[in-house]
Amino acid sequence: MTVSGIEAVGGAAALPAMPTMPSLTDLGSTTQADAAGAASDATGAAATTATNGVQSASGVEFGNLLTDGLDRLEGLQNTSSNLAVQAATGDSTSIHDYTIAAAEASTATQLAVSLRNTGVQAFNQIMSMQV
Repeated sequence: MTVSGIEAVGGAAALPAMPTMPSLTDLGSTTQADAAGAASDATGAAATTATNGVQSASGVEFGNLLTDGLDRLEGLQNTSSNLAVQAATGDSTSIHDYTIAAAEASTATQLAVSLRNTGVQAFNQIMSMQV
């Protein structure tokens, strides 16, 4: 396959699919029965609450999302590091795999730092509010 006269790289087809994030409508589709069931959950997880007709995820689910995101970030960084060592020692046959992994790890790290900074800024604003 060619794109503008350039032949496509064979390894590009083997890239993993980008994970999908839940949309706001998916988060808001929880019913009141689901919220009542979560409230009676034996694990003590916080129940989802309705605000202006839209329901939000509980703190436990949010914590799980953060943990999963950080685990994925760590996986990307580990893959990039392993491919960097392979490229440096000459064991790698395709330098483009390392380049792609390094770019993915860098972008994911920048996103995580940006989200952290936004969260800290929001926390500081909340703490500076007068009651």
